[in-house]
Amino acid sequence: MTIDLKTCSLTGLTTIMSNARRMGGPEAEAARLAAALELQDRHRQAHADPVAGACHGTIALMDHCRFEQTGKRLKSNRSRQAIKNHGEIAFMELVTRGKSEGSGFELLLAGGLGRCTVEYLVVAHFERFAADAVEAAKARLLAHGIPLPH
Repeated sequence: MTIDLKTCSLTGLTTIMSNARRMGGPEAEAARLAAALELQDRHRQAHADPVAGACHGTIALMDHCRFEQTGKRLKSNRSRQAIKNHGEIAFMELVTRGKSEGSGFELLLAGGLGRCTVEYLVVAHFERFAADAVEAAKARLLAHGIPLPH
């Protein structure tokens, strides 16, 4: 049975992600990633700036991965505050320039969602970011075995 992710609600997408994580295996991992990318894309489409929208999708995925790990509905309040203070693009540059991976990167990586990280978005949309931020993002992705977009 194939599920049309385009017709799923956001709650349905996170349920698919959680169920796939519990099931394990290559097919479940692929289903989890597909649901995560659809969730991120919904945020992208809902925002006037698609890259900024995808950033908000990444934050939502971080919150979901944190819930899966802890069982608590904790929000990424520091990330949201940084976005409010600096804007999405500047926030994403700050994240990639950080000396170490942030907890959001670690959560998404542990959840098998390396393609949903801020770093991946920065590399995928390199034309929107400073060169040093793009290079830092590439280095972080490659260090963790995440294939680069393009």
